[in-house]
Formats: sequence, C-alpha cells, structure tokens
Amino acid sequence: MNQRTPAPPAPPTSAPTPTPTPVAAPVAAAPAKAPWTALAVVGVAQLMVMLDSTVVTVALPSIGADLPADRTALQWTISAYVLLFGSLLLFGGRVSDVHGRRRTFLAGLTLFAAASALCGVAPGQELLVGGRAAQGVGAALLSAAALSIILEVYRDEEQRRIALTAWSGLGVIGATLGVVLGGLIVTAVDWRWAFLVNLPVSVAAFAAALRGVPSLRSASGRGLRLPSAVVSTAGLAALSFGLIRFHEGFGDRAAWAGLAAAAALLALVTFMELGREDPLLPLHLLRRPAYWLSSLGLLLVAGVMIGSSFLAAQYFQEVHRMSAFGTGLALLPMGLAALAAAALAPALVGALGPGGTYALGAGLHLLGAGFLATGPDAVAPTVVALAVVGAGLPACFVPLFGIGASHVGAAESGVGSGLLNTFNESGAALGIAVIGTVLATTADGRLARGAAAADATAAGVADGFLALAVFSAAGVAVALVLRRLTRDGRPAATT
Repeated sequence: MNQRTPAPPAPPTSAPTPTPTPVAAPVAAAPAKAPWTALAVVGVAQLMVMLDSTVVTVALPSIGADLPADRTALQWTISAYVLLFGSLLLFGGRVSDVHGRRRTFLAGLTLFAAASALCGVAPGQELLVGGRAAQGVGAALLSAAALSIILEVYRDEEQRRIALTAWSGLGVIGATLGVVLGGLIVTAVDWRWAFLVNLPVSVAAFAAALRGVPSLRSASGRGLRLPSAVVSTAGLAALSFGLIRFHEGFGDRAAWAGLAAAAALLALVTFMELGREDPLLPLHLLRRPAYWLSSLGLLLVAGVMIGSSFLAAQYFQEVHRMSAFGTGLALLPMGLAALAAAALAPALVGALGPGGTYALGAGLHLLGAGFLATGPDAVAPTVVALAVVGAGLPACFVPLFGIGASHVGAAESGVGSGLLNTFNESGAALGIAVIGTVLATTADGRLARGAAAADATAAGVADGFLALAVFSAAGVAVALVLRRLTRDGRPAATT
C-alpha cells in the first residue's frame, strides 16, 4: 500500500488589520465662571483695610489734643498699624493656605473689628497704639486671605482680570479717600468714629462672607512651618521698625540696628527655606523676572501713594492752616482721579498691555511729584498735581498685581499673594520713613536758620516730593523692563 505524504496545512488567511481611527486629545474644559458675590465681599473689606492706613492722618492733631498723646504716640498710631500689617502678611497667606481661605478671612475680619472698637474707646495713648497694632494683625490675615480667595474663586481668565482690577482699584481708592473721610469725620462728629465706623461694615461683610464666599478646601498634610514663620515675621518687623525709626533722622542708631537685624533674620529664613518642597517663603517665585519686578514695582508705587497723602496733609494743614475737613476736600480730587482711572484701567491694559499701563502710571507720578517738588505756593495747582498722582495709582497697581498673580499657582495662592502684599506694605513703610525723615530734616534746618514755621514746612514738603519723584523715576525704569517682558499682553515665561 502506498502512503501518501499529507500536504502541509495551508497558511491561515489573515484578515486585513483595520486602520485605527485617530482619537482627538481631550480638550480641557474652560473654568466655569463664578458669581461676583465673593469679589464684592472681599473688595469691601480690602477697601476698609486700606482706608484705615490713611484715615487717621488728618485726625492726629485732634487725637493728640483729646487724649492727650505726645508726638511719639501719634507717630506710632500710624506706624504700629503699618508694622504689624506688613510683617504678618506672608504668615497670613500661609495660614489661609493651611486652614482655609474663608476661615482665615473671617478670623482676620473679627480681630480687625474688635481692634477698631478698642481704638474707638481708648482712654489713653497706650491702648490706642495697642489697638492699632491689633488692627494690623487682623488686616494682615484678612488681606492675605482676600487676595488668595480671588485667585482661587476666579479661574476664568477674563473674570480673574476683572476681579484683580477691582480688588487693587478698591485698595487704591480706600487709601486715597481715607484722608477725605478722616477730615469729614473729625469735623462733623469726633475722631473716635474714624475707627468705630468699621464696626457696622465688618458685621455686614462677615454675614455676607458666610453666604457669598465658598468655603474653599484647606490643604491637607501641610503645616504652618512655625519656625520659619517666626523668623520671617521677626525679620519683616525689624525691617519696618528700622524704616519707621528713620523719622528720628538718618543717624538714628535704633533704625540701623533694626535694618541690621532684618538683614540677618531674612538671610536666616532664606537659608531655612532653601530646598523645601512646601516653603513658607516661595523663593522660586522670586526667580521669575516678571514676578520680582512686579513686586519691586508695588514697593515703589506704595511709597508714592502713602507718601503723597502724608505730605499733602502736612502741606494743607501746616502751611495753609486748613482745617481737617478743608484738607479732606482738597484731597478729594486725588481720590476721584484714582476712581476714574480705576474704571479705565481694564481698557488701558487691553490697549497698552500691562507693562505699558504701568509705564503710563509711573510717568504720571513722575510728572505730578516733579511739579510738587518745585514748591508751588498756591493751593489750586497743588490740588491739580495731586490729582495727576492719583490718576497714576490704579494704572500702576492694577497691572502690577495682575502680572505678579499670574505666576502664582492655586496651591500657593496664600503665600504667593502674601508676598506681593508684603512688598506693597513694605513700600508704604519705606515711603513714610523716607519722606518723613526728609521733611523733618529740611524743616528743622530751615527753622534753625530762622525761617518761619510755615515756610520751613513748605520746604520740607517740596523735598519730600523730590524723594517721591526719585521713587517714580525708578518705577518708570522697572515699567520699561516689564513692558518688554509682557509685550504680547501675556505674562512673561517662567524661568
């Protein structure tokens, strides 16, 4: 029988492999738009906080006569607020990151209201200064949390731009209108109501925050980093103290000791924070040119804002013997110009870009302060020049906060915004220190040579505005660099 070799099996027929259908990459959904209630609440609170930084400026003579209070106590009525406010902003931002933004905002608002009540009923200068210090603590918690609430609630790009414009504009308006309201209150009622008026506003803001501000989850597993917080707060307090002590003259030993202590403490906290994954001091932000330049710009413009109001109040009251109410009215155009410029700020940023808008604002400051440095004799041109300075304030603050905030992530919105605010308040302390010292030095020198008190003060005010013109010129230089970094209207690339 013959065997046949079986044929090899046929290879399997393979079906053609279908071409995979390309799948489009998922497109990230645009952030949902949030209601404006949260902005209204934190904006009113920020207005109140900034108003209290200047509202007592024209009330100081009445406070000194009523309590009574000596010159040192009156100086610290302003300085205690600035010192605690500026030195605790960074820690306030950390508290809001760790324990929740709304909770920190409400705690700061409560402390601010209680301290305002203490200032309003203070029977002597010691409790008044202590109340102002407590106000500064509450303001630091409140203000740091307020800006971080805006950064976290308003994720939509257009909404965030509008919210930052409104927030910074309200701060400017509060500071410039503080002297107006202070003069009105002192004349119509009593200086104590410059503080007591905060109580109904605080109660209304507290109730509105419970309803209109989302709770915003706090970060889990993060600590306050208290050792770094203590060192950084002490360093910033020493810096503010040193600057404030320059009121006694540039040769004051306590002033230089404060600055030396500040340099040592801030260097120590920088060393403590290097390499930390979750730092209290966000050093990586300061490595971004646009962020640190916007921070420097905030320092300069805050000095111009506070310094202009202080010098103007001295000029109207001491040189032209105007009442507190008359001084407030003379400063009203400055506040109204700031209000009008704040309304136009978004359009200016759209047309000129953030850097160009800041350059315009700094240029207006240079123009107004430069004219006032010539020592005009009449009230009318002084009022006009101050209005020019006021118009430049929102044109500076709005783009600077916008540029700086654009580099801050949601997880660090507290410390990132707190650092911006720290530069802002340090600028206020620097402005008061520099122009206060220049004013006193010039006036004392003129008095020693036999000049009349009014003439000596006028000369000191002119030299003070010359110092602010230098601040403004430095601001123009910073603005030109920022304009190049943000030329296309977008934040500069992070590096």
